[in-house]
Amino acid sequence: MDVSTALGLLALSGVVGVYGTIIGAGGGFLVVPALLVLFDLAPTQAVGTTVATMLIIHIAGAWAYDKDGLVNRPVAGWYVVISMPVALLCSWLLIGRLDRDFLVSAIGVIMVVLAAFVLGRPLVVRALRGSNHKQEAPTEELAPRPLLLASGGAGAGFLVGTFGVGPGLLTVPFLAQVQQMQIHRAAATTAAAGIGYGFAATIGHSLAGNIKWLFLPPLVVGAVIGSLAGARLAGRLSERVVMGLLAAGLLGAGLPLLLS
Repeated sequence: MDVSTALGLLALSGVVGVYGTIIGAGGGFLVVPALLVLFDLAPTQAVGTTVATMLIIHIAGAWAYDKDGLVNRPVAGWYVVISMPVALLCSWLLIGRLDRDFLVSAIGVIMVVLAAFVLGRPLVVRALRGSNHKQEAPTEELAPRPLLLASGGAGAGFLVGTFGVGPGLLTVPFLAQVQQMQIHRAAATTAAAGIGYGFAATIGHSLAGNIKWLFLPPLVVGAVIGSLAGARLAGRLSERVVMGLLAAGLLGAGLPLLLS
């Protein structure tokens, strides 16, 4: 890998780190299309390299959450029971069987759908609050609901293993609804569960030869530096602005893949 490529990866992950910290949902979904478009990696390599990069970054985040006592370990455990084998099988066996153009288009579609989810979710939340205005908000989290958690985990494992798209945008509201968790607890538990299926997907992509290992050091270093810089801006923007930035990022990453 030449110097210009290393500097390009460092700059890319630095921008992603700043952006991901500001929006509070990571920025891994930007890495896959950037590796495809800017660094001309094969789709399988772009997905595998992104999964391995985000695993390293998420370990640090989950550790910090757990130190603060925010992770619901039993819930995270049930969530990864199915997600880990699904992520392993999809990353090892399934992704390599998919047509290149189909894989690229599918990643683009998923990101556009997630953008629509981000934009539409406030309306759904307001509607639900309006329909339940007479009910008091729960004060305690529910005990783990294994069947629902395992089902949600299976979907998360499929998304990560096959498309490299972190499912946090879906998992956080899913846990908040299913387990009646406060949003920061759901985010912390999602980060912890992400280590499980992220690790399984990384193993699968490694076995399939999908990881560009030389790309990892500059990607990780840039993301850490960017995250530290973004932390200074995080929390200063309104929720509406943050959601707008998140939706814009998803559309900006997904539409070029659909139009290419």
